[in-house]
Amino acid sequence: MGFSDPGMVALWLTSIVGRRLEAVTEARYWCEGRREPDAESLLHAWLFFGNALPVGLHGRGDQLLLAKEDPYRSYDMGEYGETRVGPARRPDVLSGFIGARLTDAAVIVGQDSGGDCAGLVLRFENGDLVIGTLGDEWVLSVGQVPTAAARYWAVQSFVHGGCR
Repeated sequence: MGFSDPGMVALWLTSIVGRRLEAVTEARYWCEGRREPDAESLLHAWLFFGNALPVGLHGRGDQLLLAKEDPYRSYDMGEYGETRVGPARRPDVLSGFIGARLTDAAVIVGQDSGGDCAGLVLRFENGDLVIGTLGDEWVLSVGQVPTAAARYWAVQSFVHGGCR
């Protein structure tokens, strides 16, 4: 069971501002011992902030669902490949923020999703992470919302410290 109401997401973000991202666990699709690069192979991700329950990120169309949950285990799908679950590793985008303190954050609302959360802007002391879902595809970006997603998304006000 997850949540994607922008108000609930903003409350969660408010509760973790100031904490360090201690770990990121990812579920990725592999086939014949290979996987596609970064966002293309990502199925789910879990963020572990200091002294907080892990939060899973699940994409459903244009909606980002957050769930306070532990990661699931890796599993084999026979001839269709496998799902491997483990720590985020370089050069993948999510790995670049492990150990950094979250200083500010905002909810991204999908303009065509009925007002649901479509993504997050997480401002860390070492840069900004944009993570969201658009048309069943993950969007991962360092810095700003990518131009291709910006026309479908609206960034709500930041939860702490205001916009810069």
